[in-house]
Amino acid sequence: MSNTSDRANSTAMGSSLTDCVLVPLPRVSDTRGSLSFVEGGNHVPFHVARLFYMYGMARNTVRGGHAHRECAQFLIAQEGEFEIELNDGTSVHHLLLSHPHEGLYIPPGIWVTLKSLSERGVVTALASAPYAESDYLRNFEGFLEWKRRNSLPIRLSNERIVVRPYRNSDAAAFSCSAIESAPEAGRWLKWCTVEYDEQRASRFIREAELDRIGRRAFSFGIFKTGSDDIHLGGVSLNRVDWTSASANLGYWVATRASGQGVGTQAAELMCRFGFDHLGLSRIEVLVELGNNPSRAVALRIGAVSEGILRSRIADGATRADAELFSLLPGDLKTRPR
Repeated sequence: MSNTSDRANSTAMGSSLTDCVLVPLPRVSDTRGSLSFVEGGNHVPFHVARLFYMYGMARNTVRGGHAHRECAQFLIAQEGEFEIELNDGTSVHHLLLSHPHEGLYIPPGIWVTLKSLSERGVVTALASAPYAESDYLRNFEGFLEWKRRNSLPIRLSNERIVVRPYRNSDAAAFSCSAIESAPEAGRWLKWCTVEYDEQRASRFIREAELDRIGRRAFSFGIFKTGSDDIHLGGVSLNRVDWTSASANLGYWVATRASGQGVGTQAAELMCRFGFDHLGLSRIEVLVELGNNPSRAVALRIGAVSEGILRSRIADGATRADAELFSLLPGDLKTRPR
């Protein structure tokens, strides 16, 4: 979003204003008029589970005045002009939604108020979940308390690296790292190609935010300490199973930072976050056979090999064997800070 400051202290269970994005939509025009469309997973970074629309509103009609715990939304002004007020519990931002060829992505954890500035306006909303009253936060003081209560530390660091959630402003740096690293990392990471442009990086960042808020996965970027815009790779806890308090650890390092211990340090920080702050009891690392750098990282942080899983990793019609490592809280090797 334009005209908002970048906030490093976005919570893991909530969102900041920088995570609200005004998304341009395709527009096809000729003498007959114009057509715009929306694709789930492309323009909208979630599976659309519900569509509703508000219409016939008189001028100065106010709607909203609530937040969602887990449901994300995508608003389109089909007709008329609307003032949108967004509040993340710390900052407030106002914007004008007035073009049918753009939509406003709003993640969970944002207090939203909508005011019609014209007669008989129409707003369409796409939602990531069916209606559930339990998902609503309708009292503002209760919303602020929810934000405070569910806040988790999300800036992990040592003297060399910072591990934190991605921001929208990281898309360009993330894209550059992926393109630069494609010749080496692309063998193991099928998404890491020279076609991984800024748009794809932005989409990943939006999806990662939804996963983090929904506590499905925690995908963070690795950056250089003291130079928070120098991207060095990524690390994540995904496939989170809260019933068994377990998750899978994934990591990758940009070519420019390889051989410097970045992967080991990031994996260590992420595992400590998982054990100490998420309450995990077991973290698994799945390494495709032949990926010796990833295997070395698993061993350096104290993970224990549990054997070879045949045909465990799938990529379309291609399958590969993988070695399974596990890490319990007492296994994690930590080094002096």
